[in-house]
Amino acid sequence: MTTMALAARSALARQLQLARRGRTWIQVLSGRHARVDAWQHYPRHDAVDAAGRWQFYFHAHAAVAPDHAPLRKELGHVHLFRRSPAGQLTHLCALVLDARGMPLGWTANNQWVTGGRWYAAATLVRWLSCFELRLHGPLAGLALWLCDLVALYRQPLAQMLHQRDARLAQHRSHQGLTQAQALADRSVSVWQSFSIRWPADALAAAS
Repeated sequence: MTTMALAARSALARQLQLARRGRTWIQVLSGRHARVDAWQHYPRHDAVDAAGRWQFYFHAHAAVAPDHAPLRKELGHVHLFRRSPAGQLTHLCALVLDARGMPLGWTANNQWVTGGRWYAAATLVRWLSCFELRLHGPLAGLALWLCDLVALYRQPLAQMLHQRDARLAQHRSHQGLTQAQALADRSVSVWQSFSIRWPADALAAAS
């Protein structure tokens, strides 16, 4: 069985297990909070994996930005980061979730949105191939589900990141901007995104 098929089956199993408990990933992320407030990090101080190499958080949006048109039903994003040994962050990609905690798609954000150090797509794609979140406690299952989704969508994620770099280069050329100016350009929050069909994608890959 391929890695993609295994990831699909694992993701589906985790989703089903959660549904049988009457819970959603949004509830898992928000913990004891009765509601999810816009722009707040969930968990509050982010989640860092046991090895200290990866980090993530979820935040909800007050409104959908115009450049998110294909993903209008979104509630917010789970932002995934690579951590350096010194704790410096690099944003890899973001998973779009709806109010039920179901995945809608992926985005590649501009640097000003998440901060951190910027790397070219080739480096991010290499890191995604070894993405491995290991957590203890209530977020452990969610962390493994996120790993499953990264593995399931690794190829389109790689394509998205290369398209991100191409659009960045095009924007710089058209606007006459330096790299630093383009990465700080608040007229662009998302360089590239793609929608997914969940759980249809996983069911097709698992068969």
